[in-house]
Amino acid sequence: MTSNPTQITTCYLTRHCDVANPDGVLYGHLPNFGLSPKGQEQGRALGRYLAQFPIAAVYISPLQRARETAALLVAELTPPVPVLERTDLIEAEFGRYLQGTKYKDVIWRKPRWWVHMVWPGMLRGDETMGQMHGRVSRVIDEGLRDHPGSTFVCVSHGDPIQAYWATQDRRPPWALHRLQCAKGGTLRLRYQNGRLLDKVYLSPEVIASSGAPAAADIPATKT
Repeated sequence: MTSNPTQITTCYLTRHCDVANPDGVLYGHLPNFGLSPKGQEQGRALGRYLAQFPIAAVYISPLQRARETAALLVAELTPPVPVLERTDLIEAEFGRYLQGTKYKDVIWRKPRWWVHMVWPGMLRGDETMGQMHGRVSRVIDEGLRDHPGSTFVCVSHGDPIQAYWATQDRRPPWALHRLQCAKGGTLRLRYQNGRLLDKVYLSPEVIASSGAPAAADIPATKT
């Protein structure tokens, strides 16, 4: 597809919606963690919000919670759009170390968590912020190449999205967890000629209301 250097291409880099997790564990890469009733409504709300725009494609992490999020939002779009699975959008590798552990037990059962919080990527089995940014960027670049002047969606997970966000903001590695993309939230990224023009964080509440970003949300920032 031929690109026009004046065209604006938009990516909605979206976190999967709320997960059914009655035992309160970190689910990481584990199977059988689908959406909760709250998450299902968030997914439908995402679809209703995105239906305002000409969505060309939805790229997804292969994990169940991302697939279910995509299915719900795509069901709200007319006409239907292709859903393309990309392993580059998968959960952070460090999630494998934490998975199955209850949130309240992490600080004493998984001591490497402390190192990860200070400097992601320092430990074996972890990823640097740059590595996560790199793999998310590969999918975004694919969307920019294949859908110039249009809008596409990437459904991923908290850490990879925050790694992309923090790297674009030129924040240090320890800032990874200081940015919070809530479940069902999204970063709206606008590009021109492959260059990121601006980004806006849309909370699940803003998406559900289908309104403009509230004052409490992070405003558009030039990059």
